[in-house]
Amino acid sequence: MKPFSAIAKNQRSTSSQVCSRQTTPWVLCLFMAVLTASSTSFADAMATETTSGSVVDAQHALNANVNSDQWMWWKPVGNASLTWGFWKIYDSELRTQNGTYVAESNEPLALVITYSRDIDAEDLLDATVEQWEHLGYTKSQIDAWLPNMEGVWPNVKEGDRLIYVLSNQTGQFYYQALNDTAKPTGSLNEAVLADAFANIWLSPDTAYPTLRLALIGGEASNRK
Repeated sequence: MKPFSAIAKNQRSTSSQVCSRQTTPWVLCLFMAVLTASSTSFADAMATETTSGSVVDAQHALNANVNSDQWMWWKPVGNASLTWGFWKIYDSELRTQNGTYVAESNEPLALVITYSRDIDAEDLLDATVEQWEHLGYTKSQIDAWLPNMEGVWPNVKEGDRLIYVLSNQTGQFYYQALNDTAKPTGSLNEAVLADAFANIWLSPDTAYPTLRLALIGGEASNRK
């Protein structure tokens, strides 16, 4: 896998020298909840667009997830920023319908990540794999999941957002470029895989426990 310095390669050279790939959850340098976007811009996210390969058609994914057109109005549960040294990697927020989070409740949730750095799609995928390995998923599981993950993210720029909505055992991805509307980019229709992605942030075994605590409504934190 690429070192974390590759994720920050378009930033100042000092940034790449300080950052370590092992410090980043995704995408963890993935998505999860909007801080500043308006409801209007997110409403526009329901426009469909065709995706290729193993990513299902966006309209089919939205039809399969009855709550996917409602998440933009859900209430915030918590938010947190991931930083490394003096550099912020992303801001994240968790939203649910009633503004509370109950583990293993199967209630719909939305995770949004607003990036403070330019990150390649390949590096996002590598970081996701790294976090799954940390959580104890087997190599055979991860290898089986990778085809479903390829193509769901573009290269992100500073200010862009990646959104993940988990509902009815289905995961839906959105991408929102800075000053643009959010667009669906792919979905995860296998329940175990859909949960596994959210677990990067929400599992008690996450590599970033204090960030998780802040997201689920505990004491806010901006560090691991």
